[in-house]
Amino acid sequence: MVDEAHKDLLENEPRNEFTKEDIASVEQLQEKLALAEEDIKKQQDNYLRVLAEMENLRKRNQRDKEEYIKYANMAMVKKILPVFDDFERAIDNKDSQDYEGLHKGMELIFKKLWEIVKAEGVEPIEALGKPFNPEFHQPLMMEDSSEPENTVLEEMQKGYIMHGRLIRPSLVKVSN
Repeated sequence: MVDEAHKDLLENEPRNEFTKEDIASVEQLQEKLALAEEDIKKQQDNYLRVLAEMENLRKRNQRDKEEYIKYANMAMVKKILPVFDDFERAIDNKDSQDYEGLHKGMELIFKKLWEIVKAEGVEPIEALGKPFNPEFHQPLMMEDSSEPENTVLEEMQKGYIMHGRLIRPSLVKVSN
């Protein structure tokens, strides 16, 4: 049973009557929504595919880099192998009493090896008689001398640079 106050409200309440145009409009909106949802799904799939492709590319680049680093020195090693062969021949000739010939052979091997290293851009650091430079020289000793202060008096071990970059500093004795 509906009391009188509420009955009035029910009678005045608008009726939900939809026209054919309203229904068609809703159906069109539902179709558009379905198409938009499908498009979003395609875009998400495409995004995930591109993301996976980028990750695979990153991994491949990392493998390529590791492979390059692994074999980067192969060309230089190929150049040095004949020097090893020369050393091996010199060692195999141990019964020879020709020390002068052995010395000359060692000099030739050294020159051959030096030419290979030099061709790769390696240069010795000039140290003897030069002002001490902490960028290229590592002091081992200091000694009183008539030379100007901080002059390299002796080079205990040669230093080298490659294409302007320090490989190993010269080990030196420096004047006080």
